[in-house]
Amino acid sequence: MNSNSKKIYMNNAATSWPKAPGVAKAVFDELEQPSVHSTRTTSKTKGILDECRETLAGMLDVDDPNCIVLTANATQSLNIAIYGLCRNGMKRVITTVMEHSSVIRPLYHRAESGGFEILIVGLDSGGAFDASQFDKLLESKPDLVAMCHASNVTGRINDIAPFFKKAKDAGAITLLDASQTLGHIPVHPKEMFADVVAFTGHKGLLGPAGTGGLYVSPEIELARIFVGGTGTCTEDRFHPEEMPIRLEAGTPNLPGFAGLLTSLKWMESDIEDFHETEKQNAKRMWDGIAEIPGVHVFDNNKVIDRMPLVSFRIGGVTVEDAGHILDSEYGIICRTGMHCAPLIHKAIGSSPEGTLRLSVSGFTTADEVEYVIDAVRRIASG
Repeated sequence: MNSNSKKIYMNNAATSWPKAPGVAKAVFDELEQPSVHSTRTTSKTKGILDECRETLAGMLDVDDPNCIVLTANATQSLNIAIYGLCRNGMKRVITTVMEHSSVIRPLYHRAESGGFEILIVGLDSGGAFDASQFDKLLESKPDLVAMCHASNVTGRINDIAPFFKKAKDAGAITLLDASQTLGHIPVHPKEMFADVVAFTGHKGLLGPAGTGGLYVSPEIELARIFVGGTGTCTEDRFHPEEMPIRLEAGTPNLPGFAGLLTSLKWMESDIEDFHETEKQNAKRMWDGIAEIPGVHVFDNNKVIDRMPLVSFRIGGVTVEDAGHILDSEYGIICRTGMHCAPLIHKAIGSSPEGTLRLSVSGFTTADEVEYVIDAVRRIASG
């Protein structure tokens, strides 16, 4: 058991911790000084928001930083995208069983008012998106195809480009949920045929909560969902049309984006070793837990690419009890339950209880991984 009071953090798929070096200080420093907003003051200094957009545009390999809308989180980004398209007349969408509630719920809320159809792609026998079912559903001529880059439950990374290429050929707009992947692996909208990409700042980007973004292709125009103060064009009755302010309104989270910018700059210069450590830690944890008698790992496929997490159950112990034991007796912080992704649990057989999920980062140590594997082994052995 953990002999000291230090907690071992294994919940990075929910939110990363610790953050990148300097993030907390950047947030604090921004709170300690007068606010400088490049569109609302006379300061000639390039603003935090502009730098965030430019850095994110480089990461996403897109040409125009004004295609990056800054938001509070991926949930807000996905709502802006989905409701913005609905107001433009979207009537039919294809999505998948892997999706997070931040995709599923906006779609079902829209469908509640009628005149809107949701078509859901299941999994094939190997646990991937069912390509033949997808092809069949495309015959219905959907307006939108919305898919996640990776499952937050199993960690499986999806090969999105072939699906989105077919979707665009069929006349659909494509929406990618990159909440689990941006910061871990490349996310390049043009290569993936993604028209719109939603992401968050507090996971793989190692930034603060309350930050996120939405890439919108110059070829796509989303109807405005939030309108109000912008600091520009104040005399106009209606919210400005130009991007990115078209999809932004209200006072921005400057302290949060100051922290995110610090993280993005750190990732530009010092990320290769971090990602290699993360990859090694994840493989060791996944392999070690999968080998424990009495433990069932979901999507137990050793050859696919996956995010640095493992989702499992321990025979004879409920998911909630196992999570409580890991926390109270071993000092291990993890995640239990449905992970805000209700449909995939029916597909993989973990409904209604959900799974126990452990997720590492490049800051996790090899000793911590071994300790966690041993703790799960002890619980499984009774």
